[in-house]
Amino acid sequence: MKRLWYNGRVVSMDSQMTRYEAVGIEDGNIVFLGDSQTALAQTWDETRDLEGAMVLPGFNDTHLHMLYYALFQKNVALFGVGSIDEIVDLCRARIEKDHPDYLLGMGWNQENMREGRMPTREDMDRISTEIPVCMLRTCAHIAACNSVMLERIRALKGVDPEVLSHVDFINGLLREDAARIYMDIFPKTDDAYVKDLIRIGQKGLNAAGITCVHSDDLKVVAGVDPVHMVSLFREMEANGELTVRVYEQCLVDQADFDRFLAVRSDPNDRTSLFRTGPRKLLQDGSLGAKSAEMIDGYVDDRDNHGIPIYTEEELYSWIKAAHDHHMDVAVHAIGDLAFQKVCDAIYKAEQEAPWPDHRHGIVHAQTTSPALLRLMKVMGLQAYIQPIFIDADMHIIEERVGERRAKDCYNWKSMLDLGIHVSGGSDCPVEPFDVLDNMRAAITRKDRAGTKTYLPEQALTVEEAVRLFTSDAAWASRDEGVRGTLELGRQGDLVVLDQDLFEIDPDTFPQVKVLETILNGNTVYRA
Repeated sequence: MKRLWYNGRVVSMDSQMTRYEAVGIEDGNIVFLGDSQTALAQTWDETRDLEGAMVLPGFNDTHLHMLYYALFQKNVALFGVGSIDEIVDLCRARIEKDHPDYLLGMGWNQENMREGRMPTREDMDRISTEIPVCMLRTCAHIAACNSVMLERIRALKGVDPEVLSHVDFINGLLREDAARIYMDIFPKTDDAYVKDLIRIGQKGLNAAGITCVHSDDLKVVAGVDPVHMVSLFREMEANGELTVRVYEQCLVDQADFDRFLAVRSDPNDRTSLFRTGPRKLLQDGSLGAKSAEMIDGYVDDRDNHGIPIYTEEELYSWIKAAHDHHMDVAVHAIGDLAFQKVCDAIYKAEQEAPWPDHRHGIVHAQTTSPALLRLMKVMGLQAYIQPIFIDADMHIIEERVGERRAKDCYNWKSMLDLGIHVSGGSDCPVEPFDVLDNMRAAITRKDRAGTKTYLPEQALTVEEAVRLFTSDAAWASRDEGVRGTLELGRQGDLVVLDQDLFEIDPDTFPQVKVLETILNGNTVYRA
């Protein structure tokens, strides 16, 4: 199939930032870039008049949880709830409507709720005293559960004592690894359910103009082995059912790691829609939950330095296991103490077994310092950032870490000025995978209401923000030679927008409409 899009504003996003009127794709690759008159003089199987619309490389999101997003579309989504009473009402309504055997939800944030506190066991018991109830905070690092859920947790056999230590049986709160314990409580799902989650996830992504995601999916669905999850993605690709590229950020226990290596993608594969990417690890929690590892602790609790997921020796061991197999790592680190520990572990692994071509990275890289950023540059680490996070965090960050440390948070411009590779994501469902709103946050440094600006000196240009989700994101998955820019021979992934991002006020980016999303030359979404 030879397809042409003409009469548009096509921006290459390569180093030249060349503008064209038309782009043509054949057999999945770009075969034409130029003016409309020259394009229309050629033979095409299908043509589309863009009527002045903008064309960019397909959007990428370099850190999210696609199946988590879909899971809560099928269960209970609590994003934006204004009170604990609202949580109770929503959940009761769901039980009355569907009569489920359990209830799983996500999205509450005590900072935005009328009560100004976290839900407790007593609150969750108002939902049900008959079925287990588990409601995750928006960051997914804390969950509130009812008495039935707590009884089920007590009855579990062989649970790691470290995980159980993060269960507050009195208040019904689960922290860090314990927040995933629902997968041991709730019934196992079948393959059809998982595939339905994938379809739900990619449908939403395509509508947002996204053609590639770096997604953490392997430890999300109850009863699904990580190795089997890989096989389900590949089965859907073989059947022509995948409509988005998935570069899996592989969260795999050490006990499963050797089995996982047997199904790992060929590191040289640049064409498969599903590929296993870096090993995903988590070293700390979140600022909102006061579990991010902070060197100086928290303003109102100096003795609280956060919750480390691993000891320093464990972190090194898990990173080293991937590094020795030339598998990149992407490590969640929000606090500066976690950031430092990750750098130390990667440095040690690299010193013992040099791998100059590694693309190890830090997910979030939120709380930094000039010294940590210089270390990041020297070590060749990349940063997976989420500009959209500042919408919520700018209102709490000073009260968490103090004015001085708050100035070292979300320092994206400093990263780029140092030459650190940076790419953009949403961490959905923590925040929506709205790339245009994400760009707005990166450029304006404002909250969505436009009432507050956070460190405006760290704002990015429009070009820099677009690159976070196109060319720079392609580098993050080692794909800079095949996609991320619009050049002849590159993979035909495009997004069509109704306005030119380089000519409008960035505050209005969220109002821009995605008109069409093209993957490998095939339209996977059209408004």
